[in-house]
Amino acid sequence: MNRQAANLVRQWSAIHRCQRPRKVATATVDHPTIFGQSQRTHFGVTVVSEEGLFTRVLLSASLFLQRATWFALFVVSLCSPLNSAFAADDVFSPPAAADVRTKVLQWVAERGVTDKAVLENIGREWVIEENPLTTEEIFQRVIRTLTLADADAKQIIEACREAVPVATWPREVVPQTDAMAEFARQHLRLFVGRFLAQRQLYEEALEVLVVVDPKQVVDPASYFFQRAICEHQLLKKSDAMKSLGNLLDNTQNVPERYRAVALLMRHDIEQLKEASLGEVAKKMSDVERRLILGRGGEKTQKVEEEIVEALDEIIKKVEQQQQNSGGGGGQGGNQNQSGGAAGDSSVKGATAPGEVDKKDIGNKAGWGSLAPKKAAEAKNVINRNFPSHYREAIEQYFKKLANRPAGKE
Repeated sequence: MNRQAANLVRQWSAIHRCQRPRKVATATVDHPTIFGQSQRTHFGVTVVSEEGLFTRVLLSASLFLQRATWFALFVVSLCSPLNSAFAADDVFSPPAAADVRTKVLQWVAERGVTDKAVLENIGREWVIEENPLTTEEIFQRVIRTLTLADADAKQIIEACREAVPVATWPREVVPQTDAMAEFARQHLRLFVGRFLAQRQLYEEALEVLVVVDPKQVVDPASYFFQRAICEHQLLKKSDAMKSLGNLLDNTQNVPERYRAVALLMRHDIEQLKEASLGEVAKKMSDVERRLILGRGGEKTQKVEEEIVEALDEIIKKVEQQQQNSGGGGGQGGNQNQSGGAAGDSSVKGATAPGEVDKKDIGNKAGWGSLAPKKAAEAKNVINRNFPSHYREAIEQYFKKLANRPAGKE
């Protein structure tokens, strides 16, 4: 017997051991009934001990409080599964292959497909083997089914091919799929968004992916992974961290390759500081991507201006740090050198201001370039203060900037 039960037994025993009420007088009364007969009733007058009554009230109140506490705990235990169910709404779990097959066949029936060959191909597509299918395989089967049963979906899917020219890749898939059923619309948008992201069209891919509901697709891990890549490449830090959190913490059955890359992206974003060399390097990579895609217009030029401004600020900070670290010794040496130079240029006993006639130096090749010794010193300064890969990236960037084609983006 546990402690609470033993306490109850003791409390009930204490109640029954209390002083019982004492009967001190009785009386009998005869009164007529409704049938004209008389009925005898006995009355008893009792006196209750004040001490016993007080004890009974206290113990009853104690028992009531204990029972109320147990009832509250019972209610809380019943509510805890409900809380777990509500928390589970934030977890993205891919559906089983059998459930997906049921949705696919229901969608095919709603489409009114009657072609026997098409129905046979769809039936063969959804023969589930003994080995469990991955979410990627299930998603590919869904896309192949959409190609078989819907002509509009087939046109969009066939446009997402390597051999198709870049200009004809689908970018208006959102309005094109608005009239489709929910099942087809969500999976087509995810398919096109993945395709555009893999071709580094991050802006267009993100526009498609943001309207996809991850709870309505069979591969939520792929959705969050592709969206995080777009946001990471476009330096949308807060959005990327949210997508990575959903992928790593709230999505089940995430492939290991997704998880490994996602962890690297999260670490990269956490370490990235604003207006740092790392951020400048990422912006330069973004400009390089835009130029490869033939986008050298206003948006690209704006990013280029941000890069130049950031580099100017970084160079100023480095120069200021060097001046501060040089101290007074460097200034004294400069003064001595200036004084020595002034003494060498003066002529003893001369009173003229020392002006010379201006001469035409011509326009010879090499004018404005540093001497080999000075150029070597400048390169040494650059190599000391900046990593080698940043110097190479800057040189490549300005070379491509000089050869960029004109455009609007």
